Amino acid sequence: MFDIHADGLDLGSVLLIITLILLLAQIILCFKVKRLIIRLAPAAILALITALLLIATLTSFGWNSLGYLILTLWAAVLLAACGLGWAVWGISRLIKHIKSK
Repeated sequence: MFDIHADGLDLGSVLLIITLILLLAQIILCFKVKRLIIRLAPAAILALITALLLIATLTSFGWNSLGYLILTLWAAVLLAACGLGWAVWGISRLIKHIKSK
C-alpha cells in the first residue's frame, strides 16, 4: 500500500499495525472503563500531538515542513482511529438503547 521504506522496514505496514492496535485499545477502553477521562485520554493526547505537529508544519521552512507534514498526517490517522473506536462504542450503545425500549 505505502512504498515508504526505512532500513528494510515498510513504514506503511507499521502505521497500519499501530492504527489497528490503537483502534482495538480504544474500543476496549470505551466498553470496559467507566471513567470518561480515561476513555478520552488517547484521543486527547493524539489531538494535542496532531495540533503541535500542525503548528510545527506551518512555522517551519524547507524540507522540515515536509517531515512535519508527514508526521502530522500519521498522527491524524491515529486520531481518526480513536474516533472510529468512539463511533463503534456509540453505535453499539444506541442499538442497545433502541432494543431496550
